[in-house]
Amino acid sequence: MRQIDRIDRGVLRQPHVPSKPKGYDPELMFVECARCGRPVMWEQGRATVVLHGVGVQTSDLDDHCMIVTDGCSHCRPAEDDYRMKVIRISEIVHRDLLRDGETVGNA
Repeated sequence: MRQIDRIDRGVLRQPHVPSKPKGYDPELMFVECARCGRPVMWEQGRATVVLHGVGVQTSDLDDHCMIVTDGCSHCRPAEDDYRMKVIRISEIVHRDLLRDGETVGNA
């Protein structure tokens, strides 16, 4: 009986993530760094956990959505915590790619 109690407590500490997302699979989303433009590679399951943690419903996603971060391990190696946005490609305008009004790029 004690073994079951230990397992139950361990399960309670884990964040709840749906086993099969309904709607678009978040793991198929492209993740890109807005600072340097490189693709960001995440381990399997991270997109699902991140989106679920901030309350984004997979039913609101489709193949036009992507995740944009304000840095990555290549351009900001000293940091490991980056802000993220979920955007819909058809709605991108140049100002959306700028981070908080900062000027970036070579143009």
